[in-house]
Amino acid sequence: MITVWVVLGVSGIVVQLYREKSRPFFPPSPYVMWKQERERRKTNVLDPSHHKPSLSARILGRIRQLTQRTEPAGETTPLLL
Repeated sequence: MITVWVVLGVSGIVVQLYREKSRPFFPPSPYVMWKQERERRKTNVLDPSHHKPSLSARILGRIRQLTQRTEPAGETTPLLL
């Protein structure tokens, strides 16, 4: 009877190790996952957040837009004056 339990235990361990051989022993920590996600976002040019200008650039652009003089209506090409 003990032999049956030993065989069942060993076969269970072998099957479990075979099924999970490609998995890591422990999942990565949340910090490591956050760093990997941050690096992926930093290098992924298809990510829309990659093309978003920084906060300081957006603020300076908004200030320039508010302080810029408006062009007069009509044609501004010097050749047609």
